[in-house]
Amino acid sequence: MFLNQLKLYLGIVGVFFCMLFLFVYFKVYINPIGNDDCLLAIGYSDREVEEIQKLHSFSMVKELEHYSYLPFLVELIQSPSYDSQNLFRYVDYILSLEDGYDLEAVIYLVNHNILYPYSQKLADLFQNPYFILARLDRYMGYNADSIDDTIRNVNSNLDYPFYTNIQMADVSKGHLVLVNKYFQLEKGYYYGELVTLNSNYDNKNGSKLSKDAYLAFSQLVDAAEKEGYHIRNNSAYRTFDYQSYLYTNYKNQRGSDWADQWSARAGHSEHQTGLALDVGIKSSYALGQFEYSEEFGWMKDHAHQYGFILRYPKGKEYITGYSYEPWHYRYVGVDVATYIYEHDITFEEYYAYFVLK
Repeated sequence: MFLNQLKLYLGIVGVFFCMLFLFVYFKVYINPIGNDDCLLAIGYSDREVEEIQKLHSFSMVKELEHYSYLPFLVELIQSPSYDSQNLFRYVDYILSLEDGYDLEAVIYLVNHNILYPYSQKLADLFQNPYFILARLDRYMGYNADSIDDTIRNVNSNLDYPFYTNIQMADVSKGHLVLVNKYFQLEKGYYYGELVTLNSNYDNKNGSKLSKDAYLAFSQLVDAAEKEGYHIRNNSAYRTFDYQSYLYTNYKNQRGSDWADQWSARAGHSEHQTGLALDVGIKSSYALGQFEYSEEFGWMKDHAHQYGFILRYPKGKEYITGYSYEPWHYRYVGVDVATYIYEHDITFEEYYAYFVLK
């Protein structure tokens, strides 16, 4: 009899503690805001409390009681970049600032453990679509008229003098490989398969182009011919050694400054890729006169349709590092060429924005 009563008693006690456990579990973990009244007393509205409850963390909500009302809290929580683990780092950071901060910039700073003190320049940098985090130090150390200029110029390596900070060109980019005064080719490199131009497309005998560029150029010339324009190649693929000869010749005749303005040093010439060529009119080698021909007008309007860009345009010399060359065209493919043509940018800019990342 006593044993049965003991079992009954223990059973009742067990049920009581089980219910107590479930109650505590529900209040603490499932519905953690047992602190609604406290948050309301601090100044949060019912709607704000509801948003805060979505944190699903009793300890976080409890900790909020130690702060006065935070008018930015709900907007912070609702940000797509918000990381709940960083909640109190955001809060403390914002409380250390004066008015006028950008919330998304603060979130970015904290999420990436960036140590620069908050500034409008930082906020503007982060929100530029072409911002590259790995170049933050370079952006911050570069002075330009606008954030767009800062990002464009640093992404194009213009924070370094030409022919400094030289890196090997990333040939894994295929026909989008960038070759300029910062990116260098190995001596024997060219893109894809080199083929000899048919005499119908060439002012010289035996000129070569990469197969992809040759196919596109032949289509371009054929299309121009149908409209009465006679476009031909004047200079296409060049070896490393031949480019070295050309550059040295210019340097000896006219000096280093002139040579660097009009010619590439060996390893830095697009001609070595087999993707670039200097164009002129049929039976004419006068590159300087091409700009004044009807063929040039046709090329300006149609080259992108065949995958070619005017590589060294007027007004962008400070980016490309070369004087305006109306005869120098580079194959990059139809889609890329069309984007560059429609947005009036250089290949350096396109590469920094869309290829480098």
